[in-house]
Amino acid sequence: MNIQVSGQLFLLSTQNTSYGMEIYKDKLLECYWGARLTRPEDIPHGDQLPVEGGHYEEEDKKPNVLQSYPPSGGYFFDENCLKITYADGCRDTNLYYDSFRIEREADKETLVVTLKEVVYPLRVHLYYRVYAGLDVLDRWAEIEWQGDEPIQIEKAGSACCYPPVGRGWRLTHMSGRWAGEYRLERAPLTGGKVVMETRGGESGPYSCPWFALDRGAGEESGGVWAGSLQWSGNWKIAVELNRTEQVNVTLGINDFDFGWLLSKGETFKTPAASLVYSDGGFGGASRAFHEYQAEYLCPQPKAGQKRPVMFNSWEVFEFDIDVEQQMKLAELAASIGTELFVMDDGWFGARDNDRAGLGDWFPSPKKFPNGLHPLIEKVNSLGMDFGIWVEPEMVNRDSDLYRTHPDWVLSCPGKPKTEKRNQLVLNFAREDVKEFAWDFLNKLLSENNIAYLKWDMNRYLCEASWPEVPKERQREVWTRYVYNVWDLFERIEREFPHVLLENCSSGGCRMDLAMSARSDMVNTSDNSDTLDNLKIFEGYTQLFLPKTSGRPVTISPNGVNGRSLPLGYRMDFAMMQTMIIGNNLFKCSEEELAFMREKVALYKEIREVVHNGTLYRLVSAYEHPYAAYEFVAPSREEAVVFVFGQSIQFRRSVHRLYLPGLQPHTLYSVDGGAPVSGLGLCQAGIDVALMADMQSRILRIRKTEA
Repeated sequence: MNIQVSGQLFLLSTQNTSYGMEIYKDKLLECYWGARLTRPEDIPHGDQLPVEGGHYEEEDKKPNVLQSYPPSGGYFFDENCLKITYADGCRDTNLYYDSFRIEREADKETLVVTLKEVVYPLRVHLYYRVYAGLDVLDRWAEIEWQGDEPIQIEKAGSACCYPPVGRGWRLTHMSGRWAGEYRLERAPLTGGKVVMETRGGESGPYSCPWFALDRGAGEESGGVWAGSLQWSGNWKIAVELNRTEQVNVTLGINDFDFGWLLSKGETFKTPAASLVYSDGGFGGASRAFHEYQAEYLCPQPKAGQKRPVMFNSWEVFEFDIDVEQQMKLAELAASIGTELFVMDDGWFGARDNDRAGLGDWFPSPKKFPNGLHPLIEKVNSLGMDFGIWVEPEMVNRDSDLYRTHPDWVLSCPGKPKTEKRNQLVLNFAREDVKEFAWDFLNKLLSENNIAYLKWDMNRYLCEASWPEVPKERQREVWTRYVYNVWDLFERIEREFPHVLLENCSSGGCRMDLAMSARSDMVNTSDNSDTLDNLKIFEGYTQLFLPKTSGRPVTISPNGVNGRSLPLGYRMDFAMMQTMIIGNNLFKCSEEELAFMREKVALYKEIREVVHNGTLYRLVSAYEHPYAAYEFVAPSREEAVVFVFGQSIQFRRSVHRLYLPGLQPHTLYSVDGGAPVSGLGLCQAGIDVALMADMQSRILRIRKTEA
C-alpha cells in the first residue's frame, strides 16, 4: 500500500521515497519530503513543525507555514499558488481542509484532498499520485466553482513543495538560447526568491521547467530534491528561502498575462508537477525521471522500441530540392545503412525560400509534379521508411492561406504584425485553426506511406490578442493554444500509432515532460557541434531520456560556430542518442561513405543497450577536459562506455573510469580483454587511452566466463 492515512496524517510512498502531510487547524500542511518512511506517525508534525518567529501568538503562526496550496489571501506573503478575483471585486481567498479520498488502480494510487473557501462556493481538489515501482510523485490541482457569477482566475499553480528546513542549499537549473539549450547553472540559494520562467508561449529555450536542490550532493551520492512541470507554454518556477529559513518551491503556469474565466459548474485543471527525491545524487534523480518516462509517460508501446537510423535532407540543399535529387540522395543514404529517410522543409506550395509557402500544405507542382508517391515508393524500395517535415503553427504572408485567412494570425487589431523568420503565428487557440491543421495532417498521413512526422515551430508568440472572444477571455489565448497543440499531437498518436512523431521547435525550444508524453523524439538543438552538445546532453539528460534526443551528424565546419571536428568523433556522439545523419553525401568520398557505413553498423549493434539501458554520467563535460558516459543494459550483462576528449593538455590521459550499475559478482570483458568482475569495474575502474583533443572511444563491456 503506497498511501497511508492515520488520523490527520497522510503518508505517500514510492519505491524509495516518501511524502508526508498533516491536517493542522483545518489547513493542509506539507511536513516531509525525503527518504522512505513506513509509518505516518514518523512524519514531523504538530509541535515538531517550524513556526514563524516574532511577537504574534503561536496560535496564529503555524497554519501559514508549509501550506500545501497557499492562496493569495489572509496573513500570507510568500509565493502563492492561487489568485482569484470574484464577481463582487474581492481578491482574497482562504482555503481550509474539507475531505479526502483515495483512488487505487493496478499501477498507481492517487490521494485527492479537497479544500474549500471560507465564504465563496469554491473548491480546490489537490491530486497526489504515486506509481508502482517508480520514484516519482505527480501533483496537480483542479479548481471548481459553483457560484452563479463567473470568477477570474489570475494565477493557478500546480504545486508548492518544501525540502527540509534550513540553509546551505544549492539550486541547479537550466538556462539557454537558440543553439545553446539545456545549460546547467548552479549557485548557492540565499535569502529571497529566484524565478525561472518563459514568456514566449513555449517551454524553452531560455530555461527548462526543471529544478534541483541539494546540500552538497554529487553525481552519484547525496540527497537531491528535484521537480519538473508538465507544461508546454509559459511556465514559472519560484524558489524562495523565506524568513523562517524554509525553502518553498512553487511550480505552475506563468501568471504573466494569464487569465481564465470560470463559470458555475466548471473546473480548471492545472498541469502536473512531477517531483523526485534521490539519495543517489543527480544521477539517481535523472534515472528516476527516465524510468518514469520509459515506463509510464512516453507514448506506449513505442517508448520501448529501438529508434531507426535516420537521414535528414535539410543541410544538403535546404530549400533547393526536387523529386529526382531526393531519390538520388535516398540511394546514398540507403547505402550507408539508413533505415528512415526524412525530407525536410521545401517540399510544399511555393516554398523556394523561407519567405513563402508556409500554410499551403500540398506538394509543390514544380518540384513534385506527380505528388509524393514516386519518392515514397523509391525510398521504400530501398528498404527505408519515409518521413516528412511540417510546421503547422506558422504562416507566411506570401501564402494562399494568409491571403484567405489573415484573421487567423495572432495580432492586435490596428497594430503592425511582428514577423520573425518571415513568419506569423496562427492562433491555435481557435478551434477552426486547429481543425484546419488536423485536416491537412490527416490527409497527408492517410494518403501517403509516412512513418515519421517532424513537427517544427520556429518562433515565439507575441501580440497574443484574440479579438473574436469577450475581453474577459482574451488572456486565455496562451493556455488554449497549448491545449490545442497537445490535442493534435494526441490525435496523431491515436489515429496513426505507427508514426514516429518528432517535436522540433527551432531545435529544443519547446521540450518538457508534457511533450515527452505526446511525442517520440525531440530535436534537442539546431546546433550540431559535438563539443557544444556534450554540455547540452548533460543538461538534457538531467530530466529527459537520452533516446528521445537526436542530433544529426552534419557538415563540417559546423554551421553554427564554424568548428571542424573529426567525422568519427561526431558519429560516436550521435550513437548516444538516436542516430541522425545529415551530411551532404554527394560530397563524401568512397572512403568516407565506407567509414560511415561501419559506424552505422556498430550503432545498430549497441543500439539496444543505449536506447533501453540505464545512463550513468561518469565524467562531466563541465568539469573536465574530457567527458564519459556509461549505458548499462536492463539485464546488467552488457554495457557501453563513451569517452570524448575536449582539451587534453600536458599529455594527460583520462583518469580511471569507475563503472557502476553492473552485477558485482559477474565477470565481464572490456573490448575482449581479460575477465574482471563488476565489483572490480566499479571499485577499481579501468584506464582509457585518450591522449589528444577531439579523440573518442567506445568501449563494450560484456558478460564472459572465467
